[in-house]
Amino acid sequence: MPKINPTTISFYLLYPVLLGISILPFPVLYFISDYFLYPILYLFIGYRKKVVSENLKNAFPDKSEEERKGIEKRFYHFLCDLFVETLKGITISEKELLKRCVYEFDSDLTDKWYREQRNFIVTLGHFGNYEWLAMTLDAKFKHKGSGPFHKMKNPYFNGMFAKMRMKFGTHMYPTYETYKRIEKGYDRPFLVGLANDQSAPPLKSYWTTFLNQDTSFFYGTEKVAVQFDMPVLFCAIERTKRGYYKAVYKLISDDPKGEKANSTIEKHARLLETQINIQPELWLWSHRRWKHKKPEKKNGNPVRAKN
Repeated sequence: MPKINPTTISFYLLYPVLLGISILPFPVLYFISDYFLYPILYLFIGYRKKVVSENLKNAFPDKSEEERKGIEKRFYHFLCDLFVETLKGITISEKELLKRCVYEFDSDLTDKWYREQRNFIVTLGHFGNYEWLAMTLDAKFKHKGSGPFHKMKNPYFNGMFAKMRMKFGTHMYPTYETYKRIEKGYDRPFLVGLANDQSAPPLKSYWTTFLNQDTSFFYGTEKVAVQFDMPVLFCAIERTKRGYYKAVYKLISDDPKGEKANSTIEKHARLLETQINIQPELWLWSHRRWKHKKPEKKNGNPVRAKN
């Protein structure tokens, strides 16, 4: 008798359900978000509620308990929206998605980079519907859209979401292949989307004050920019109304090699902090961003490694 693989079974049992949800119209999806997912996730299960509450308390010490509670509830509502919107990505048309995710950027500048055969970096946080952003990168720029992603343990679901993210042209690859992929390049100038707001290892990261607390940031974005001489744009995602987003691109550096060490990361941190303060409920507060503490004995931040 052939061995039954639980991973395979779980995928084939859940996939029809996820596909069925994906084909539903947006009003029905948001009904599910409001009256099914939100009560279960927030009121009954209390998914990472302690983590969210602590993160908000430390990030906004000047806000009242009532204000923070309001942000918390709006965050969980958005988290449920993000779930159904992500599933909608499986079947959504390119026309519909481009209508719901608009871009604002200096096309003269990016066109100049394109003519000069210069690749560039888009740096951002896990804010708003970053999944839809990934899906639209290739469709919105002349540059080839690309970016790394963390592989899921279940290879079937990993393949499903990878296919979803790439169906409009954006090329996605495992995080560990980032340098190899950049070195190999594409048949035209390309951009790389790099999220930088996860909790970075304390002794191998850049430390700064972010949301009123010591916070570590990965060096990767700046290291890649300097090593490959890639200009850097910050992407601030705004939710204009439910199910609609605007991605505003702001120049961080046109000459990363000429910047002071850690300048690119610091600018990223400040722009992300501003974005969070404007629409705090759109950031992933359920992640343990501050699980690492700044080492007590540390003579400043490490100098950027030479390439």
